[in-house]
Amino acid sequence: MIAALIVAGWAVRAACQLAGVSHMLWYRRQNPSVPAGVTIPHDQRAYPNRIPDEDAQRFLDRLNSEEFEELSVTQAWRRMLDNGEHHCSLASAHRIVAAAGQNGDRRPQRVAGDGRTRSKPVLLATAANQLWCWDITDIKGPGRQHLKLYTVMDVFSRKVVGHRVEQQENTLLAAELIERAVLAEWAAPAVLHADNGASMRAGGTHDLLRMLGIRPSHSRPRTSNDNPYIESLFKTVKYSLLFPGSFATLERAREYFTAFFADYNSNHRHTGLNGYTPDSVHDGSWPTLQRRRQETLDNYYRQHPERFRRPPTTPTPPKQAWINQPSHQLSQTA
Repeated sequence: MIAALIVAGWAVRAACQLAGVSHMLWYRRQNPSVPAGVTIPHDQRAYPNRIPDEDAQRFLDRLNSEEFEELSVTQAWRRMLDNGEHHCSLASAHRIVAAAGQNGDRRPQRVAGDGRTRSKPVLLATAANQLWCWDITDIKGPGRQHLKLYTVMDVFSRKVVGHRVEQQENTLLAAELIERAVLAEWAAPAVLHADNGASMRAGGTHDLLRMLGIRPSHSRPRTSNDNPYIESLFKTVKYSLLFPGSFATLERAREYFTAFFADYNSNHRHTGLNGYTPDSVHDGSWPTLQRRRQETLDNYYRQHPERFRRPPTTPTPPKQAWINQPSHQLSQTA
């Protein structure tokens, strides 16, 4: 009946309404669904770009080897790449590790206050030695003692340009550290950012900065996100698998952090730098490493082009480093 009405010139909806039938039912009857055949789950389909099980196991074996067992997946993958060894992409590496049940971050996160009593600092660095940040954190010493770790970092390159371990927090010690860092770099930053600790806001510290031509900058109260780079560094320090937790003597703590920061600057493949080391970004030698990585990826692509949608490329380090980047900031390449 509906078909006859449609042939006679009726609209589909009008014909269906007259017959007391939903027009959607009419359309479904005109295009019945085809019963599905044998279906294979996505994770079992033989896609040409899927990493074979033997290659995935080979990567897991290398990840769990003595050379990389104390490193995160990202750090291990990038160090393998720098050594001319490539098994899969970084995303695939994380999927392989997740499938093996070896991933997960269970570390507790802390929430800062709102800090509405002071204007938000907005700072930009486009090269090394333009913007530094510094802070002091507690580390466990012998017995119930707490030692103080002073650290100064270049925001653009993430390089630790100065540090010291002392038994107490002192304005004179902080000023000496900043002065030594300036002398070691043969350059003074335009801005030195810190939080609101006593040593950071002391008159002696500000007098030194004024003498060196450095503008001081401070976070809002109870807002650790205003000094994110140094806070992230301290988390890296304390959650390192090599970190002992406490130190029997002050000398042992000084030896440990001297070695740790030397290795951090020269060997840590920093996620915020797209996998480059702080030293290579600070001194501008990262293009050599980029070319080496690209050659490794090109060789792997020639061997397994079916595993890629497009040729892999090695990114460059970010050209800007912000503290509280404005939300309205427009890209210069837009």
